[in-house]
Amino acid sequence: MSSLKNQLEQPEGGFQRYTQIQHWLDTVLGVQAEYATVHYLTRYRLKAKLKVPRPRSQKQDFEKLEAFKKTSVTTCN
Repeated sequence: MSSLKNQLEQPEGGFQRYTQIQHWLDTVLGVQAEYATVHYLTRYRLKAKLKVPRPRSQKQDFEKLEAFKKTSVTTCN
């Protein structure tokens, strides 16, 4: 658990999927664990969340987006 926790804390050693953690556990530590076990251990025991950026459209026009941000009215609720 300590080596997995250290791996999760490293910014360059992060995981995007729990299956990647399964593969890492098997190759590096020789531990075979089921998906549910890896999910429970990572999410609830180690209190770690997998960080994945939101996808962006390839069709999105960056200039139009910046213009919209500058001209739109912001509201606070």
